[in-house]
Amino acid sequence: MTAALEIKGLQAWYGESHVLHGVDMVVQPGEVVTLLGRNGAGRTTTMRAVMGLTGARKGSIRVNGTETIAMPTHRIAHLGIGYCPEERGIFASLSAEENLMLPPALKGAGAGMSVEEIYEMFPNLAERRHSQGTR
Repeated sequence: MTAALEIKGLQAWYGESHVLHGVDMVVQPGEVVTLLGRNGAGRTTTMRAVMGLTGARKGSIRVNGTETIAMPTHRIAHLGIGYCPEERGIFASLSAEENLMLPPALKGAGAGMSVEEIYEMFPNLAERRHSQGTR
């Protein structure tokens, strides 16, 4: 069976700082994996590296058998991998719905989800569509 996510010898840098030194991990389809460690241990950086959000990366990252180490973030996302950062990353002065409408609409095959599809997936968000981003 092909692993959903397979990481071998992952190294990552932020500028000149070498921050990951050979991370290995295999996640099988249907498995739930938790990264544990103290502050600064590399949990967030590992996830950011999987998504291509760090500086340089070396090693191997495979998503359902597809090598992604040299892929840009948007192509990795199309393989079904996502990253939800700790910080909100929204505009506090805008409503929840206005924040959802900020990204440009995608057209064609593999286009993004509509706002209504997002509300179907997250009904609590639909209830708060007019709430400001600060809440």
